[in-house]
Amino acid sequence: MTTQIPQNFVQTIAKERAVTNAELETVFMALDGQSTATIASKLGISDIAVRKRLGEVYKKFQIGGNGPGKLSELRHQLLYLYQTDRGSIDFSPTDKGVLSKIEIGRQQEDWGEAPDVSVFYGRTEELTTLNQWIVSDNCRLVSLLGLAGTGKTTLSVKLAKQVQNEFDFVIWRSLRSTPVAEEFLANLIRLFYPQKPNFPLAEPSNRIDLNGKISLLVEYFRQRRCLLILDDFEAILKPEELAGHYRDGCEGYRELIVRLCEVNHNSCLVLVSSEEPTELALLAGEKVRSLKPAICEEIAREIFQGKGLSAQDKDWKVLLSRYGGNLLAFKIVATTIHEFFEGNVVKFLEATALFIEEHISNLLAQQFDRMSSFEIEIAYWLVIAQSPISLAKLRENMPIELSLSDLLKHLDSLCRRSLIEKISQGGETVFMLQPLIVKYVSYRLVEQILEEVLEAIKTQGIERMRLLKTHNLSTTIAKGKGGKGDRSRSIVGSIENRLQVLFVKTTGYEQPLNILTKVASVLEDKSPLEVGYARENVANLISEITNSYK
Repeated sequence: MTTQIPQNFVQTIAKERAVTNAELETVFMALDGQSTATIASKLGISDIAVRKRLGEVYKKFQIGGNGPGKLSELRHQLLYLYQTDRGSIDFSPTDKGVLSKIEIGRQQEDWGEAPDVSVFYGRTEELTTLNQWIVSDNCRLVSLLGLAGTGKTTLSVKLAKQVQNEFDFVIWRSLRSTPVAEEFLANLIRLFYPQKPNFPLAEPSNRIDLNGKISLLVEYFRQRRCLLILDDFEAILKPEELAGHYRDGCEGYRELIVRLCEVNHNSCLVLVSSEEPTELALLAGEKVRSLKPAICEEIAREIFQGKGLSAQDKDWKVLLSRYGGNLLAFKIVATTIHEFFEGNVVKFLEATALFIEEHISNLLAQQFDRMSSFEIEIAYWLVIAQSPISLAKLRENMPIELSLSDLLKHLDSLCRRSLIEKISQGGETVFMLQPLIVKYVSYRLVEQILEEVLEAIKTQGIERMRLLKTHNLSTTIAKGKGGKGDRSRSIVGSIENRLQVLFVKTTGYEQPLNILTKVASVLEDKSPLEVGYARENVANLISEITNSYK
């Protein structure tokens, strides 16, 4: 430490913070890496006295938290102060602290690409809660979490507009372009220090590292009350792995979040994301809180009224069960009903099982493509169940070698992606997919199994079967009167419907049905370990095709 920063510089900064000579002597030894026991021995005092002196120094530098992180934070503060001093910022010793020469002026705002919220419905309860957390409780971090299309972004902007007068600086940013942490922090610091164009952020010979930039931001957050909103936070998280891990080059955001949560300041960071970073669960507490916008029938009704539509209470129950809290879906559905169903909600409900417009489908595809391979397998099983499923039943059905701890990790990851819900049913916890996710995952599952069936017909073999072997599709056939399955709700029924259309257009159904029957006989000669669920799945598919042509 002392080889990087002159002692006289540290002494000057320490005196500004009213650090005594005894405390300064102790902190110099700690910064050199000496243990409390060594320091106590050299100074002829107790370990408790050493810790007390260091504790006083941390207080004077406004460093909170526990453990060795305090000394690390002190190092970061001193390093950035020295680097910024060399970079021409005139920090003179005054009662106002290190920002005394920086002229902030009146309250400032930078809304970036924030959407217009001049038309805003409902969310009174959520806004009241968030206002309480941010303004009254002085939370350092608040996260808005939920599936794409649930109105998180709009809510974040409305919230910022409501509380902006409580802050010296309001900044709203989207991370959709996935900027690396160092680049993002450099741009943010330039925003805070516009009068210092030569600020040493990028010069190779005098570069402030990531920790230095974070320290500079933390110091600003201490001196001025700032509200920083980061939207599309999931964009900087890795896809195709467990949720919450950062992309290469974006790992610095984790350090930013941890430091802003642990260090004392009066500012607030708001994260808006469809995926929860892993560190949030560990940081949650009095100053770190999360909110998931609830399903809001009031907003959905307002959206419909805006299109001149109305619906009976029983129809609203159906709409809410289909589209949950996805407000984007309600906007698209309202437009569809208005333009193609003459404003008749009942006709729309009768004609569509679960309507997903292309734009929503693209959003859901982005969510789906972020999932790990095991998460996709779990999602397929939840779709096949078509009802809430317990952990025990899920483990019983899945033939994949997955330990209980790994299964729990992947279920937790799906929860952090806002794709599944945990509910209590019959005294146990069960899992279910969000309504729109059910439809999309069903579509993906049907498409992949359809390819396997067509490949089996083409080759008259079973080599390309995977999902047919690993997933028991017959569980989706809900038995009704007379023992017949509800084909409209069945994965097998959906596949049969697609095959029927293909067969009508090409060879007819007899030839492919005969081939599938031969494939079924091949499966009969194989061991259950080799073919898994394929034998039962193909038999059910043959039965569906045969019954449809009777």
